[in-house]
Amino acid sequence: MVAQKESSDLPQSRLKPIKETLDQHAVLPPDLLLLANWISQYYLAPLGEVCDLMLPVVLRQGGDVAPPAVKSWQLTELGRSSPADELNRAPLQLAIIKRFMQHQVLNASHFKDETSSWRQALRALIEKGWVSEHTAHPKLSGPASNTNSIDLNTDQQTAFDAIRTSLEEQQFSCTLLHGVTGSGKTEVYFAAMEEVLSKQRQVLLLVPEIGLTPQLMDRIAARFSVPVVSMHSALNDRERHIAWWHAANGDARIIVGTRSAIFSPFNDLGLIVVDEEHDASYKQQDGVRYQARDVAIFRAKKADIPIILGSATPALETYANAQSGKYQLCSLNRRATDTALPRVELVDLNLQPSNDGLSPALMEAIKGTLANSQQVMLFLNRRGFAPVLYCAACKQTATCHRCDSHLTIHRRANRMRCHHCGYEGRITPQCDHCKADELVEVGDGTQRVEEALTLRFPDAAVLRIDRDSTRRKGELEAMLGQARDGDADIIVGTQLITKGHDFPNIGLVGVLDVDQGLYSTDFRAPEHLFQQLVQVSGRAGRRDTVGRVVIQTRFPDHPLFESVRSHDFNTFAQQLLTERRAADFPPFGYFALIRAESPHQAAAMQFLRRAKQDIQPQPGVMVLDAVPAPMERRAGRYRAQLLITAEQRSTLHTTLQHWLYHLSTDKDAKKRASSVRWSLDIDPQDFY
Repeated sequence: MVAQKESSDLPQSRLKPIKETLDQHAVLPPDLLLLANWISQYYLAPLGEVCDLMLPVVLRQGGDVAPPAVKSWQLTELGRSSPADELNRAPLQLAIIKRFMQHQVLNASHFKDETSSWRQALRALIEKGWVSEHTAHPKLSGPASNTNSIDLNTDQQTAFDAIRTSLEEQQFSCTLLHGVTGSGKTEVYFAAMEEVLSKQRQVLLLVPEIGLTPQLMDRIAARFSVPVVSMHSALNDRERHIAWWHAANGDARIIVGTRSAIFSPFNDLGLIVVDEEHDASYKQQDGVRYQARDVAIFRAKKADIPIILGSATPALETYANAQSGKYQLCSLNRRATDTALPRVELVDLNLQPSNDGLSPALMEAIKGTLANSQQVMLFLNRRGFAPVLYCAACKQTATCHRCDSHLTIHRRANRMRCHHCGYEGRITPQCDHCKADELVEVGDGTQRVEEALTLRFPDAAVLRIDRDSTRRKGELEAMLGQARDGDADIIVGTQLITKGHDFPNIGLVGVLDVDQGLYSTDFRAPEHLFQQLVQVSGRAGRRDTVGRVVIQTRFPDHPLFESVRSHDFNTFAQQLLTERRAADFPPFGYFALIRAESPHQAAAMQFLRRAKQDIQPQPGVMVLDAVPAPMERRAGRYRAQLLITAEQRSTLHTTLQHWLYHLSTDKDAKKRASSVRWSLDIDPQDFY
């Protein structure tokens, strides 16, 4: 139940009685219910689906708000005073008593490596009066003390002073902390968090990727002596429920999490920080398609607390708001270590063809870096061995039978895989079309580059970090730890290695096959490519020496590269904003995208064409023609999309609300909608 009314327009016979009260107190507090209503109205999503997002799976399945109580055991006074040799004929009981010498309190986790007989032995000790049993909800404790307080430099102090005014007055403000890579944005976050924690309030710190969570948790544990929880998709249902509960009752003072952590309940929230606020991971791509950064801003405004958005390459929407004065802008223009930003060099692949993705110039740079006992990072946003298997005889390529996509070769596993639907099959020795054996592996993936580096640098430790090498729980954290500790000489990876990681000994960053992002049907492609290049470049030279970045491209004269070389985000952003203003693209116009898909090729297009006829646009709203998606067939379904643009956000919402009402009330429209799978995306971030 989310609301109640004194009376109903329905007759009494159609009203159902309440059979049982599930919870004595509201599971969603008033502030979260307010947030759920706003999300439902803004993203035009069913309120029930939004409320589901806010609840741990355990609660959705009818579980109690408080997590199950945990049993623990302690020695009694009798147990402490009784001679242990009385248990010589009960070795397991004796072992348990000895374990109490190391731990005052034991719980089930202390016996996870033992046989099930330990429970019988423990019961025998309880019956003797040697051990007492206690039951309580899981408790949360923080580090004993902080050990890593760092003084802010001049730029950091200036930024913090600007933020502190809002913290002291406890009022809403949105601050964009725009700092070059390595400028110490995290230290400014920590200074603001310290101010809030001193007032006994809570802090929410959002990060875009799970991979960033362990490193941040370690730094927080070293800096703050308060209880901390993390919330992300790698937790199991029980772990997530416990973290949710500790946030709700105020035990957790700092909550670190990915986008869904914005739905956590809090006892007394005083600050929200969104790290790498530009990152596409903050946008949910299915179900309720919310943007966590924007939800965080709304939540901060309603709670009347400050929010900090941090990035070296802010989203253009955020940057435009800062330029207009809607957000406060604080800039960190130099690295915290006073080391210069890395030198960026371009390698023209028209003049230096690459072999296994590596040009001669990049190979020489790798040799020199390794000779200086520094690490090398190579970024290629394509996993697998090669993206295409090509037949030289009939000119055909191996394609997925369910998608408009090539199959990627994973040679070590002897598999061809579709990275869109998950289909996989064995690598065939002959062409499926003409049965010739003239098959060629075209293009480069991270596995191919790793193999080439291992052959050319046999004395170097090569570490590959991508989704294939980090499938198991804990593998990503372990590999990132290897890279930070210097156990790997060359790190090859996808975008998993680009975001916010601090690798102290990276001397060289190489960027392979960057051109795939230069020309795209997505108007945001240049923005995303620039962000990616700046982020990965920022991994180089973060300590005492100036880093070096080598970018391989066939288009060295493209203006985007000049902005990357000069580390000039402001000029690049202004150019893009000028283009978008002329075209009425976001942030100067507003978009919504209706997507439809069906196993039948014509059905999705027919639904969207009829939707265009049914939509009655408000003034300033334009409904474009339905078109197939750039990848029309995916996972056996044909996809199409319909773009709606508007000059004002309000008229866009009014138009879509009327169409959704028509879709839910008109019998023919409901029938058409049931024949396809469709979704509505407000503020879409991609058109793929």
